[in-house]
Parts: sequence; structure tokens; C-alpha cells
Amino acid sequence: MEKQDRTEPRNTDNFPNGTAGVTQVGQVIRNIASATQRLPAQSPPQTRTITVSGELRERIVNLVAALGDPAHELHQSAVQELVEIGDAAVPALNEALNPRRPWLTAYRAAEALSQIGDGRATGALIEALRHPNSNVRWSAVRALAVLGDARALVDLYRVARHDQGRTSWGEPVAGSAQSALDQMRNQNVLLRGADLVKTAVACVLMLVGLVVAWSVITTLQEELTMVGLGPPPEGVIGSLAPTPEPTAEATVAPAVAAAADEPDEEAEVVDADTTEPIIGSVLTTANVRAAPDSETGERIGTVSVGDDVVFLATSPDNEWFLIRLGDRRSESSQISSADGTGWVIGTLLTEPDGDLEVQEVSVTPDE
Repeated sequence: MEKQDRTEPRNTDNFPNGTAGVTQVGQVIRNIASATQRLPAQSPPQTRTITVSGELRERIVNLVAALGDPAHELHQSAVQELVEIGDAAVPALNEALNPRRPWLTAYRAAEALSQIGDGRATGALIEALRHPNSNVRWSAVRALAVLGDARALVDLYRVARHDQGRTSWGEPVAGSAQSALDQMRNQNVLLRGADLVKTAVACVLMLVGLVVAWSVITTLQEELTMVGLGPPPEGVIGSLAPTPEPTAEATVAPAVAAAADEPDEEAEVVDADTTEPIIGSVLTTANVRAAPDSETGERIGTVSVGDDVVFLATSPDNEWFLIRLGDRRSESSQISSADGTGWVIGTLLTEPDGDLEVQEVSVTPDE
């Protein structure tokens, strides 16, 4: 049994014009169109843009800090106030699950995330199942059971089989994980059955499409042969056009191009980057990620409170900033990317004093 912080947490388709009649190909193509129209439509993924003002940003940071500080005046009401803020507080609460934060902060952050019920928290909560403190792991298990996201099933199964820890009040983490698994399986049994039916229907339609496509190709070849437009007899090859003789101009051109590529030794060297960097600071300890997304962005480093950072770009929704560490930094702060840059959620940094380039980053959601 691992040692625990003794602070007690709160429970909480035809042929060209002139052809007589409709050919078999035309009929088959219409059949394809009819079949494909019946395929289930898939809605494009929707993204939410949540605007967080400077005042709300400061409030969220203050409430997250109060989660793990029993002496803070907002400690008792912090969870409820963050739940009332809702979606805008999710990114900061995800980052609060960082093992470098006090365990009580992570414990109560998971509690708040379960009550908000936003699926963006699933990835961070799955990471929290490996938190060194068993109280936090237990709280993450409960939150994942409430969210009911099937992506957590494998990790919950691992916890139920191998986690030997108990909370500071004696609750086994493995037992809670098994209960969460049972609850999620009962809730999702009908959805899983519907998904299997949809997958089976899609497979049948794909097979029908392949059979129809092969029929179209075969019929088209037969009809083209009937009207004399079939492929040329075997062994007949069109004559090749002679290769033109090189001209004097073509011979001289490479030399001229090479001369143009030579740098002018007398050319004046001008420094292209004269823009003053936009400096900010870190409000609270935060993870640095390879992409602006708490779920799919790999964690590549950490920044600490008071670190200077240089703002380089912003995400399209202005929720994340691409940064690199400034001159003043903690010894424990580091960004392990090739160029020393990474993404940090904006609510954990001061607002940049200036305009930033918007950088598009492709994020592939987990299946």
C-alpha cells in the first residue's frame, strides 16, 4: 500500500447524343446511384470555439488553485463554481491532473470534470489512471464511469486487474474500476448492438458496390467492342515521335541558369527578422503538448509558475498558444521537441501583448 496525503477529500451514370435507346451501362450506372444514395450519411465533425475573456481566465486559474489548498477562501466552493463555468473550464481542469500538482488538486479536478460531463476530458482522465496517488486514480475511475466513453474500457480493465492501491479511506481502486466497467457495459450494450448492425449494413453495401462496379466495367468493354472502339490488337504500338535535336539556346540555358544561382558577393546581408518577440509568463504549472489538444496532443514537456515564455503563434480557436521558454525559467521546466517549441492551453498563461500568427494544426481524433 502506497503512502497517502492524509488530507481527507470530499465525496463527491449514357452514351453520347445520337445513340438509340438506353444502353445496359446507363441502366447499371443508375442502379449504382440509387444504391449509393441509400448509404448512411455521415455528418462532418463539429468543433466548438469557446471564447475565454481575460477576467474569466483569471477566475478559472484562481479556482483551480483553490481546489488543492484547504486554506484558500474558495476551497469549499471551487468545484461547484468550476462546474457552473462549464466547458470553458475543461482545458484548465485537464491540465490540473498533472502529477506535479498537489494530489488533492488532481482529485477534485477529476470530480469537477465528471460533473461537467465534457468528452474532451476523457484523454486526460485516462492518463490520470497512472497517477502515483491512489486517491487520484480512484477519482479518475469514477469520472470515466460517469462520462461513459468506450475509449476508457481497455485502461479501466488494466486498473481492475492490476491496481493494488487503496484510497486513504480504504476503498480499493481495482474494485471501483470493475464497478465502472460493469456500469459502462450495461449502459452501452444497446449502442454497441446498433453499431454492429450499422457496420454489417455498410459492409454489405460495399460488397454490392464492388459487384456492380465490376459489372459496369465488363459491360462497358463489351459495348465499346461492339461499336469498334475496343482496345488495339495485341502487338500494335503507335510510332514514337523523334526526339528533337538540342538547339544552341538550349545548350546555353543551363550555363546561364547556373550563373544566376551564384550569390552576389557584394550583396548586402539584411536581417529579415526584426520583429520584437512577444513575452509572457506562466500563471500555473502546465503541460506542454505537441499539438493544441489535451486528448491527442502528446505531452512533450512542462513549464512552471513564473517562467518567461515567448509567444510564437495561436491556434485557430485562440485557446492554445505555441511557445518556447524564455530566459527566466525553472530548472525543472523543459520542452523536448526538435525546435524547443510546444503548445500550452491559454488559460494557464498571461495574455499575449500583440497579434500572433494563426497556425493551423491537423489533429486526428482518437477512434
